[in-house]
Amino acid sequence: MVHPARGNRSGTLVNALLYHIGSGPVRFDEEDDLPEDDEIGLSMVSTGPTEAKLEAPRPGIVHRLDKDTTGLIVVAKDDVTHTGLARQFEHRTIARTYLAIVWGVPDPPRGRIEAAIGRDPRDRQRMAVVPEDRGKRAVTHYEVVETLPAAALVRFKLETGRTHQIRVHARHIGHPVLGDPTYGGRTIRYGPHTPRRKAFYDQLFARLTRQALHAHTLGFRHPRTGEWLEFEAPLPEDMARALEQLRQDPL
Repeated sequence: MVHPARGNRSGTLVNALLYHIGSGPVRFDEEDDLPEDDEIGLSMVSTGPTEAKLEAPRPGIVHRLDKDTTGLIVVAKDDVTHTGLARQFEHRTIARTYLAIVWGVPDPPRGRIEAAIGRDPRDRQRMAVVPEDRGKRAVTHYEVVETLPAAALVRFKLETGRTHQIRVHARHIGHPVLGDPTYGGRTIRYGPHTPRRKAFYDQLFARLTRQALHAHTLGFRHPRTGEWLEFEAPLPEDMARALEQLRQDPL
């Protein structure tokens, strides 16, 4: 989890950041109770309760990653930086790509998905592709990087930034993210359902306990210096190991 919310008060990125800078936990009931930035050591822009009686301290947080998605995230240490980064995200001038392992091989191998996203009417804990008048515009670009026997390594680029966007759009085109427990990625979707393959994937999912989604690159202009900065996080061990196994899928 990126920041504390109801049911997840500890173990979040914000908790880790506050510990890293030697700050105590941030707690408040009203926006007037917000501490000064220099008391925290991280920007407090755009923080505060998001609903009645809910503490939602989010010091330094400019954007989020889904829980269990690995990779790059940028955190602001002061208000000027926070505001500048937030503006770049709003204007979509941030350059970021994701790598995911998906079931099957998308055809065509490169494309654009445009489909509105909103709450799933059958399960409010999930998101879904919905009619335009019931959701928010969402656009995702994709490109197949490697074709596997029953899956593919795909690079995704977000044009918009909706909740669970890549995972929802991947499922929408029939290629859910491998290992995704929320959007149908933990059952065999392509190829025969033989005992051998079931055992193969049981073993794979015993080690890949999350969606195979990774924030791979992140580029932005430094809010103070104007310098273009670009970062890359290598594929994490669990996804790299899954790729090696998937190349040996006993179809």
